[in-house]
Amino acid sequence: MLQAPALAADVYVSFDEGGMARFAPTAVDDSYRLLFRDMSSNGPGARRAVEPTPEIRQALQRAAERHKLDYGLLLSVAEAESGFDTDAVSPKGAVGLMQLMPATASQYGVPGSDATLRSNLRRLDLNVDAGSRYLRALMDRYDGNLELTLAAYNAGEGAVRRAGNRIPDYEETRNYVSRIMETYRRGVHTTPASTTTSVVSTPPDIVAGQGMGPSVWSLQGNTKEVRQFEQGFMIVPPRKR
Repeated sequence: MLQAPALAADVYVSFDEGGMARFAPTAVDDSYRLLFRDMSSNGPGARRAVEPTPEIRQALQRAAERHKLDYGLLLSVAEAESGFDTDAVSPKGAVGLMQLMPATASQYGVPGSDATLRSNLRRLDLNVDAGSRYLRALMDRYDGNLELTLAAYNAGEGAVRRAGNRIPDYEETRNYVSRIMETYRRGVHTTPASTTTSVVSTPPDIVAGQGMGPSVWSLQGNTKEVRQFEQGFMIVPPRKR
């Protein structure tokens, strides 16, 4: 029996060759497709999560491994910084997915100067690597204090120092730190590799992990039954009048 989850979310499904269906609140990879969409947060002013492309996920995963950072943290920072827009440029001149200022990017490995440097900053691999290097350096500087690391990434190390090694009393920075910490803790965009999925036999049934956060659900049955199950949950949007 499918029980209502504690938190509403979209549900994506992926099938393997043996008829195993895995369900997740986000598209874990290219094999996942939308099964049904949560319409509860579509009201005026509602904020919908933007999903990173497979290329962005791969770049962040490689950088996380290279610089010993948590993949989910990099995802959360990238979302807050640019909304996963690799071409984003801020009014202050920060560029790319990780929104790096040219001087910072140069310090953390992006080659070139002036126009060449800005062009290189738009390269996904260079932008992510430099941003990850910067985060790693900040985490080392603040002894793993994630909130101070994020505050410094947003407002600068000088602002954190002037605040007495606390989060500066800037509304933008406090909101930034709070938003990333919430997204990171909820695991909105990532399904950790350690997540355990459960298998049940026919008739098909869903077994949930830990709610609609980073968990993945799995369903075991023959392909025909699984497809019938999927069709039973396909929601056809109402026709426009």
